[in-house]
Formats: sequence, C-alpha cells, structure tokens
Amino acid sequence: MKKKKGWLSLLLSAVFLLSACSQGNNESANSTAGTGSEGTSPSAGSDNKAGSDLAPAKLKIVLYGDESNRMKALGKSEFHDVIKKEINAEVEFQFLPWTEYGGGKTDLMLSTGEDFATYTDSNYMVKSVAKGLYTDLTPYVDAAPDLSKNVDEASFRAFQLDGKQYAIPVGNKPNSAEFYSVLVRQDLLEEVNMTKVTSLAELEQFYDKVHAIHPELIGYASTDARRMLQYDYTDKNLYWQNDFIALDESAKDDQIISWFESEEFKSYAKLMHGWYEKGIIPKYAATNVPQLQSDWNSGKAMFWAGTAARPFEGAATISQAVPEAKLVNYFLGSGRPKISRGTYSSAFFVSAAAKDPERYVMFFNLLQKNQELYDLFAYGIEGTDFSLDDKGRLTKITTDPLIPDWLLMNKNFIRFDNTVPDDFIAGYKAWDDGAIISKGAGFNFDNTPVKNEETKLNGVFTEYLAPIGSGFSDYESAYPKALERLKAAGIDKYIAEYQKQFSEWYAKQQ
Repeated sequence: MKKKKGWLSLLLSAVFLLSACSQGNNESANSTAGTGSEGTSPSAGSDNKAGSDLAPAKLKIVLYGDESNRMKALGKSEFHDVIKKEINAEVEFQFLPWTEYGGGKTDLMLSTGEDFATYTDSNYMVKSVAKGLYTDLTPYVDAAPDLSKNVDEASFRAFQLDGKQYAIPVGNKPNSAEFYSVLVRQDLLEEVNMTKVTSLAELEQFYDKVHAIHPELIGYASTDARRMLQYDYTDKNLYWQNDFIALDESAKDDQIISWFESEEFKSYAKLMHGWYEKGIIPKYAATNVPQLQSDWNSGKAMFWAGTAARPFEGAATISQAVPEAKLVNYFLGSGRPKISRGTYSSAFFVSAAAKDPERYVMFFNLLQKNQELYDLFAYGIEGTDFSLDDKGRLTKITTDPLIPDWLLMNKNFIRFDNTVPDDFIAGYKAWDDGAIISKGAGFNFDNTPVKNEETKLNGVFTEYLAPIGSGFSDYESAYPKALERLKAAGIDKYIAEYQKQFSEWYAKQQ
C-alpha cells in the first residue's frame, strides 16, 4: 500500500487540476519525453533573441497560493540564473492568496498602474480589457515560438477579443468532457461485487449496495451533475457557456439555450431532487456545500464528477486517509463526442502599465519551451529535488511546490513516477481522442449592455435557481416563483443580448 500511495502522491505533483481537444495540437519534438523517454535537450530553431542581445529587464510574476521555502530559494538561485541567461531579465515572484484572484488586490494592482503579469480566465479578461487594464499582446506573440508549438491554436483563440490577443495560454492537457464522467471509488465498487458503472441505474445500484454496508459514507460529493447525467434527461450534447447559457453541440447552428427556461432543466432538476430525497446527495449539503469537498478528500464519499486528471488528484488526496482507495472514470452513456474548450491550463495577461510586454511573453515561452526548462520550473534541480531513472520516470526528493503544477501541465513534458503503469499513462494521454472543440470556444461575452441585469440574475440564481438545480427544492413547487424572479431580473434582455453577440461572432467563424 505504501508504494501505491507514493506514486499517486508523485503523480499529483506531475498532474494537477479542474477543465481539451487534441485536434490541431502541434506536438513538439520532445513530445515523447513525458511518456518516459530519455532526457531531451533544449529546443533549437527559436526566433528569440539571445539573452545577451537584450537590454536588462525586471519583471513581476504574480502567483496565487502559498509560496514554499524551496520556491523562494530557487527564485533567488537557479530560476534567477536561467531566466537571466535566456532572456536577460530578473523576475520577482509574488504570491497572493487565492481570494485576491480575479479581483481584490489584483484589481488594485491593475488600477494603480503596477507593472506585472499573472493568469486570468476569459470572463475576468473581458471585464479587465473593457477597463483598459490589459496590454494587447498581439504584436508580441512571435516572442513565444516554442510555446506556440506546444499549446494548441484553439487555446490562443480562447483569449482573443476582436482578433487581438490579450492573454497567452499556458499548458497542454486533456480538458475535454470536464465533469461529464463520474469518478467512482473503484475499491468500493469491487467490494460490492460490481465492476463498472455505465448508466444512471447502475450508479444508483452502486450507491444502494455500498450504503447498505457503509451507511457512514455519502453518495455524491457535489451538487452539480448536469453534465454527468445528461444522457438521462436529454438527447442533445449540451455544453455550458455559463450558469445561464448552454449550447447544443450536436446542432450546427448559432442558437443558444436559456438553460433555466428549458425542458432539459426541468428534467434534470427532477433527477437531482430524487437524489436528494434518496440521500445520494446528503441533507447537510443544502446548508454546508463545502463539507462535501471535505468528505470527498477524507474518503467519505462514493463518487464525484470526473476529469482526465482527477483519478490522480483525487486518489493522491484520499489515499492519505484510505490507502486502498482507487478511482476510475466512467461515462453514463456513449455515442456523443466529448466537447473541449481547448487544452490550456490558464493564460497570462500583462498589465497595461508594463514597460516591456514583449519580455513577459518571452518569459511565458520559457515555461513551455522544452523538457529541460519544464523540469526545472515544475520539479526543480535533478539530484536535489528529483531523480530520473533510465526511462525518464520521476522520483521526487523534495515535495515543496514550485511554479504551480496545474499551471504548467503539458502532456508533452509531464514526468510520471516509475510505478505508474504504461497503460494508465496512455489512457490519460489519449483522453481527448475523438473530442471536438466547442462551437463557442473563443467567444467572450461583453456584458456591458446588460451588466445590471446580470447582477440581478446572479442574485436570483443563488437564492432560487441553484437550490432547485441541486435538488434541495422540488421543481414543481419552487420553479414558478423562481421563473417570475428570473423574468423580473431581465433574463429576456440578457438572452437577447447574448444571442446577438454570439450570432455575430459565430457568423465570422464560418
């Protein structure tokens, strides 16, 4: 058991988290390194200027979470030296709490004109660009030629507005069908003499059998199963733009779906209420949603929504409490292609006040340039922080996190521990096979014309719609009032504006 627990923990450090399609990816010459090949040397043929040809520059990279002691040390030594050599820049790594992401101190730094870069999502990007807080990076994309080879084109499009690049995507990982699979405690499944779950009926049977012998365990460790259960309430291939808007990816048109006004939502809400009444979703979830995550992490839940990476992430956490825990992804249906938003992990923006935006883009390039630099930023120094066997498999010597694993994660460069089976790795890397890019990928909604309506709608969502969608409230009795509030908040105006913008954008893609 100790050996198993070890590789799961190591795999977490190689493959970390939450949300793509492999078509269109430009695989690097080093793509075999992440599968356990011999070590590789830095990429050749880059159009970047040599570091010695560039004037000195100072950059500030903001990261979120806690800074480890090892990260501090490397930031002043090996990280400093290699960045200086490659792009003649000195980088200050500043860590902020996650509560400051997408607002808080990050917004304050932008509004007061600080020179820095950090990561963003598309919604935060749209709002910030409207305020003139991000630099247009379009003129500098060529400064990241290696990154462009190792991150797919769809990921770049996801961070464009009106044809301009406002953030540079980083990472290349399987992102398709995020939360569409059910992540099952396989050890529990086998304990009740079942081998797999491929339908809602089998999933509920699994719950019933496990609950009979382990009544202390909860069923589903979340309150959102609209993706996981869609084979049971719709024939469409739904993909959500946000909480209010869905697309039918099986229809070749530009029509959006007002999710909370759809028949699909009605059917889904009834399924969820049945789960709540049955106890699959515990009663405490209605007032204490965070407890669901805690119970999952401590091995007290039977299943969760899955992603390509969650068997690694989840087991690495759960095995600390339940060493025999084993997690497997299953889909409750088949025949609909997986939908992807792109293979990126996140994307870096550069503040509008930055003196040298191009140098920032050169730094982003280093993060996905080649195996040697990926190993340095993700794992540290070979022989001190990690070791490699003759197949290129990883053993961690120090466990302090460096630049966040989930941010860097690139299937071309990931190192796996030598106890991870080859077929397990192959399955992860093949997760996106057959997936398609969402027809809405790259569309970013400008909420300016309906900003007041959106604020009101979010309030209605929290107070009325989320409880119905989570199964806490009965649809038939609670929905009429919720719909009344939805209409009063301006859902019709919001949907009309979204449809208008999406149709205009969609027409340009054809």
